Amino acid sequence: MKWSEIQKQYPDKFILLGDISEEKISETKSRVIEGKILKITDNAKEIRGDYQDCRKKGMNVVYSIPGTSDDFIIENVVFMGILR
Repeated sequence: MKWSEIQKQYPDKFILLGDISEEKISETKSRVIEGKILKITDNAKEIRGDYQDCRKKGMNVVYSIPGTSDDFIIENVVFMGILR
């Protein structure tokens, strides 16, 4: 389903998306074009838990928060930790 359609149907919900189609717009940013709705909820903790469970299974998923704009941009940031 196209992101614009999803966002219009569920503007005030947390949405977990899988099977995402993205358009690369820069070295670190992409725009979500469409995806498969895996879960819709009002509960932030619930969507975060489901997101983490899917990631542990190796699934490529993202979630949106209420009010995410029509232009759903994802920025991939390199995680840099401290080695001890």
